[in-house]
Amino acid sequence: MCTSNYRYYGKYILHKDEVVSNFLRVIEKGFIAFDRDHVMVTKQNDSNYPPHMYTPTGIANYGLIRYNDLIENSNKLKSKVASKVAIDRQVRWLIKNRIDKENMSFYHYDFPVPEHDCKPPWKSAMSQGLVLSLLLRVYHLTKNMECSELAERVAISMKTPTSEGGFLWIDDKGNYWYQEYMGNCGYVLNGFIYAMWGVYDYYLYSNDEEYGMIFDRCIDTLRKNLEKYDWRIGISKWTVYDLKDRNPVDLFYHKLHIGLLRDLYTVTKEEFLIVYADRWESYIRQPNMLLVSLTKHTRAQVLALLKILGKDF
Repeated sequence: MCTSNYRYYGKYILHKDEVVSNFLRVIEKGFIAFDRDHVMVTKQNDSNYPPHMYTPTGIANYGLIRYNDLIENSNKLKSKVASKVAIDRQVRWLIKNRIDKENMSFYHYDFPVPEHDCKPPWKSAMSQGLVLSLLLRVYHLTKNMECSELAERVAISMKTPTSEGGFLWIDDKGNYWYQEYMGNCGYVLNGFIYAMWGVYDYYLYSNDEEYGMIFDRCIDTLRKNLEKYDWRIGISKWTVYDLKDRNPVDLFYHKLHIGLLRDLYTVTKEEFLIVYADRWESYIRQPNMLLVSLTKHTRAQVLALLKILGKDF
């Protein structure tokens, strides 16, 4: 495995400027707020969700963005709260709200996500990966043993098969997967890769070859399955969110798919990753984007009609 110049305690490689810009937009639109301790809270107007939600994925994401701010001394989010304080508050929440079971720690979501068939309490491997990446960086900065100990427990859950209560899903073809929505078997691409990065970070931190092997097996899973995320109807070309519903993503997620593959290439030098990244980037052009938009709109209308009729599409 090639580790390139990536180091787990350096800038978090997956958070590009466009991700931070998107984070700023959702704050400005009122979808994200902060409690009295400056822990990130997601706000919802959808009756299917609680109005204010603490989500491990969002909290870890925010901690990683503020970690980048700290490393770069940039404060791109223009927050009045110092980055060290913001990071500490997110980590305190993660330590306090973890669920321990035997030698593993994980997080439950206590609200439903109907569109992914998730009923509370449900778990997310994406959350585990992001939390692991954050804990390792904070431990590097602070030498806080609580972070190290929790990171080890989270990491153990990532090498433990789902059949034994962990997060590693091995399908009937021997492919290694991590599911963003546990039990859904949707194989969400961005969630899978975020989880992989947590495993890779722990491999670099621990030098435990078992985690290196798992990461390599996940790369092999991508090699065998990336083609399935390539969405084409007629001459329209795009990418899909997951393999269960195969819904074409919006532009932000499409660009995120490309960025994630390029980031993985920096540490693996696996050519297939850059081939797909280049191919998917070529889709971001007119008239293809107009065709994709029209096709998605028509598809959504057909799906809505079939739902009314009580049929699956």
